[in-house]
Amino acid sequence: MGNRKSTPTMTGIAAISSKRSQRSVSPYINPAGDGESQSLTPDEIRTWHDKFFYDNPDGRLDKTEFRRLFRLLRQEPPERLENICDHVFRAFDVDGNGYVEFGEFLLGFAICSRGDLRSRLDYAFECYDLDSNGYITEDEIEPVLRGMYTLLGIKHVQDYPPDAVAKELMKKLDTSRDGRVTKDEFIHFLMKEGIYRNTVNPFH
Repeated sequence: MGNRKSTPTMTGIAAISSKRSQRSVSPYINPAGDGESQSLTPDEIRTWHDKFFYDNPDGRLDKTEFRRLFRLLRQEPPERLENICDHVFRAFDVDGNGYVEFGEFLLGFAICSRGDLRSRLDYAFECYDLDSNGYITEDEIEPVLRGMYTLLGIKHVQDYPPDAVAKELMKKLDTSRDGRVTKDEFIHFLMKEGIYRNTVNPFH
């Protein structure tokens, strides 16, 4: 087994979460074991910690390593995950250094598997923000939608062309009509619109 590292403290998790969102996500990381049913338990945190560092002694995942782990976390066939995986990697890589460290992985896994809808949409936004500038444009929506089509197994793409759907979605998301979508606009619309949300959000 690789060198054992100490499990992340709440201070460390909070520092990561503050970079992602103004909302508190600490209820999903619950090392105290206070009975929160939606939290990762201390045993789950230790299990993931040991597995993570056993497979990655340097304590971080590059895109290839993340892709391998992501396939284990999802129920879909591996071939349906390939086109969306790099976009999910970007959401988990909170500090944008090109790697997913254990704290980033643990936080992302907890939110995307057990978080409330708003928190999951917060992460989904990062999948679409290709240049990480805090906004989404129509050109950024289309390639991620193509990945979502593959993830969802949508076969008749000609009936719902991703470029046309991206254009339609942009009109609905961009309530300020300035040609770009803020995170607030993205979350506000998808919180209300389940049909669009099911197509756009990789974290159901």
